[in-house]
Amino acid sequence: MLNAATTLPLLVFLAGLFACGGASTRATPDAGPITLPDASTDRRAAHDAGAPSHDAATDAVADVDNGSPSDAFPAPHPPLPQLTNLRGGPILTTPTVYLVAFPGYPYLTDLQTFASHMASATYWNSVTAEYGVGALTYGGTITLTGQTAANMLTQAQIGTWVAQELASGAFGTPDPEGIYTILYPSTTMITQPNPVVAALPAVQSCTAFYGYHDNISVALTDGGAPTNFAYAVIPTCDTVVDDLTAAISHEWVEAATDPFLTSTGSFGLTGGPDSAYFTVDADHAIWAVLGGGEAGDLCEPEGQSVFITPADVGYTVQRIWSNNLARGSHDPCGPEPSGPSFNAAPVLTETETITSTLLSGTIVTKGVTIPSGASKTIEVDLYSDADTGGPFTVAASDALATSYGLPTSMDFQWDRTQGVNGEKLHLTITVTRASILAGVHAFAITSTLGDRQAVWPGLVFE
Repeated sequence: MLNAATTLPLLVFLAGLFACGGASTRATPDAGPITLPDASTDRRAAHDAGAPSHDAATDAVADVDNGSPSDAFPAPHPPLPQLTNLRGGPILTTPTVYLVAFPGYPYLTDLQTFASHMASATYWNSVTAEYGVGALTYGGTITLTGQTAANMLTQAQIGTWVAQELASGAFGTPDPEGIYTILYPSTTMITQPNPVVAALPAVQSCTAFYGYHDNISVALTDGGAPTNFAYAVIPTCDTVVDDLTAAISHEWVEAATDPFLTSTGSFGLTGGPDSAYFTVDADHAIWAVLGGGEAGDLCEPEGQSVFITPADVGYTVQRIWSNNLARGSHDPCGPEPSGPSFNAAPVLTETETITSTLLSGTIVTKGVTIPSGASKTIEVDLYSDADTGGPFTVAASDALATSYGLPTSMDFQWDRTQGVNGEKLHLTITVTRASILAGVHAFAITSTLGDRQAVWPGLVFE
């Protein structure tokens, strides 16, 4: 499921990244570099000193080392990302969820039961405690008596309305630890500005997104300091209650771990000044291309296996990114599924610097440099946290072409397409055309075993 909390930061990241390109030197005036944690800047000097030739023949691996199957789990491999609180923003330590419903909302009873169960189920603590979030409380339902939802609303209009309702007391006593969850009926379409090019048509709910969370700053007293409040917006896109609960679980977790993601109504790779767990460490910045950098977004590439129905919840919820699981090379999305975790990790040894006005600074991240028309072979390390009982299969794709319909700009060739823990595959990437996005390409490696999949993206600079 693709949520707006996924779509919006992701597409603005693309706009910011590609507006100036990997080699651009333009920076926002008076804005110093923003260097995300854990960037390996020492490799930049080696790259600047002269990268190896990108001719296909010279890049080919002369003595191919495919490793060997290993019963030491996991085999060595590059690390998974870590979700970071780059800005040092607050999280909700005592989150309380409120359902905000228009009269006659047909799924309210189910969602009230869901909220009550979530407050007592083990799921919430298991996916949020490592980020400092406390137990969840269900604060009840706010019925919007006398109000009717408009047929079409913009994100800006909703934010203005939430501020008015909070200031007027229509939502009760405003709760700074609250997550006000506005349930819109199926007759309401919500639009957001096109996050890539403002002149393009707005994106629409139930097509581009199935929910989002945001925050609004409200001055509750004359002359008083404004207070930030988190809220979630849930459009009704079909008649399946579990689709609603899956989206709500995603937004509640992200609203608790990153309640004040923006104070300006616009998104970027590094988040607003009060954002918290909004993005990953710099070396893995390209992971945002697969769906955004927040705790729910990072798990969506796992496909349908990311949705589960815990017995003590009784409704579908989404599994959530865990730094602890990632550090242990397990399936990074918790609660951890049964069976071994597996993945194929590209070894990216170069570091590039991206400077962008839309990112308000500089980001240093890992990737591989391949000029247009040339090829380069990279190592891909296979690993699992237990015996997979047989090989898993890998495939590579042009991530921007697959996800966003952009022209394909890369071809891929493997020396092998299957393997197990400890083995090394080799992927030859050929840049077949110049990037239309200022010299930047993105690829994704998908590993498949049975009905489970894992995805690892990589960044290519021309």
